[in-house]
Amino acid sequence: MAYSVTRQQSPASHRSEKTRIRLLKSTESIFASLGFGGLTMREVAHRSQANLASAHYHFGSKEAMVLEMLKTRVQPINRRRMECLEEARCLSDGNPLTTRQILRALILPIGEEIAKSAHTRQTLAQLVARSFTEPARFIERMHRKFFGELCEIFMDELRKTHPMVKEEDLYWNLHLAISSMLGALAQHRRLREFSKGTCDEDDTCDMIERLITFVTHGFEAGIAK
Repeated sequence: MAYSVTRQQSPASHRSEKTRIRLLKSTESIFASLGFGGLTMREVAHRSQANLASAHYHFGSKEAMVLEMLKTRVQPINRRRMECLEEARCLSDGNPLTTRQILRALILPIGEEIAKSAHTRQTLAQLVARSFTEPARFIERMHRKFFGELCEIFMDELRKTHPMVKEEDLYWNLHLAISSMLGALAQHRRLREFSKGTCDEDDTCDMIERLITFVTHGFEAGIAK
């Protein structure tokens, strides 16, 4: 993901959009470091070399500004998740997808994103870590906005794959799979120290494949009766 200016704008609109992009970049940096509580619109404006009125003009409130920043990160990943899911459906010839295909479509896109650069990997790890520490009400609103519908789409696929499994077990196992994904991403930078140098934390592709295998086996073991 990259913040970019829309082409074919008037000079005034172009300047306004550049200001908006600077504000979003500063929002991301401050939120990743200090969280929602430590972020102020005044500090965002100061770091963006903009005035406070500009921040209010573009976003209206601190929460709206943070949610817009998160949208720029999350939406491309979610679109890619839907693409991966559709690709798996096309290959399935009308049959239910395997658990691995479903979880791969969920996990692989964020792996592709963090593989783009060390900076992207670090930023996403910080943003994911915030999901464990931010106030519950803010996290709930963020989840509904960006992940509510997506989770139900993946749940529908899991229901088709495991039609005899109770809803409670499917929700529990998807929750645990997602939590494993978030935890692995948030703690990934500690892997080299934890493994005493045995594991290469920069090998993102290996990490993602291991994660997909791990959550697939865990999911299926959790519904085996």
